[in-house]
Amino acid sequence: MTMPSPPQRTPAVGELVHDARRDRIGEVTANGNGRLHLRALAGDETWEALPCDVQPTTPAPWPFRCERCQEIRRERSVALQGGDLRLAVALTEKMGVHLRQVHT
Repeated sequence: MTMPSPPQRTPAVGELVHDARRDRIGEVTANGNGRLHLRALAGDETWEALPCDVQPTTPAPWPFRCERCQEIRRERSVALQGGDLRLAVALTEKMGVHLRQVHT
């Protein structure tokens, strides 16, 4: 007898996930219609993935895994979704300052 698998948690906006189908890491920018919208960590390339194809990334010793880094990235993602480019730029600058002060 096989045990049913536990229900899958849908990743939150701003969370980093591994898309197994494409073997890529991406940031969740939105979810809807049964799909996740992902953005590459470097650049603006975006793609869609099914929730069953992604897994949360495991903690790694690089800046994107820092709690404050994730918070800034989530805020930036929300600003971009809302079309607030001024706030998105300010958060990008904030991330740069944070990276220099904490991760160098």
